[in-house]
Amino acid sequence: MIMAKTKREEAWHTHFAQLQAYIQEHHQLPDKKKVENRGLLNWWKYNMKVLKQDKLDEEKKRLLQELGNSRDIHQ
Repeated sequence: MIMAKTKREEAWHTHFAQLQAYIQEHHQLPDKKKVENRGLLNWWKYNMKVLKQDKLDEEKKRLLQELGNSRDIHQ
């Protein structure tokens, strides 16, 4: 049985795709001093915190690790 994605799941994947596109274009995380992209940076930081707490499912862990590896990104 395949479960439909919740709105929260859809929002997570939307933010992931936005951050992925930003990194592909700029080769780095958004600048915290630029208001227009601060939300993406905060989303990344929050998810890294949750990842370290081992509270993400395997798919999200894999996606975030691949994104981090796409450019040597560290907080």
